[in-house]
Amino acid sequence: MERIENQGERMTTFVLDSQTLNDFKSIITREGKSMKSMVEQFMGDYIKTHGDGNPAFTLDQFKDPNFVACPAFYRDNTAWKNYMKKLDNKELEKIKQQVIMLDKTLGMYL
Repeated sequence: MERIENQGERMTTFVLDSQTLNDFKSIITREGKSMKSMVEQFMGDYIKTHGDGNPAFTLDQFKDPNFVACPAFYRDNTAWKNYMKKLDNKELEKIKQQVIMLDKTLGMYL
C-alpha cells in the first residue's frame, strides 16, 4: 500500500472488529461526522488526558491501594498546588514529612 503524506497528514491503516466498526460508522453518519474527524478528536482527547502522565506508571498500578503517585519532583508550582488541594490532612502530612526529610538530606550536601 502506498503511504500518502500531505501537509502533515498521513494515511494509516489498521484492523478493527467489523461489528464495532459498523456500529461506529452508523453513529457518526447519523451525527454528520467523519471517521477521520472522530479519530482525530479521540486521539486529541487522549493526548490531552494522558500526555502529561508519567510513563513510569502503568494504569494497573493505580488499582493497588498501597500505590502512591504524585507530580514529578520538578513539576511547576501549579501542578503541585492542584495535586495537594485534593489531598486530606493525613496525605498532606506525609508530603510535609517527606519534604522535611529531603531538606535535611540536602543540607548534608550544601
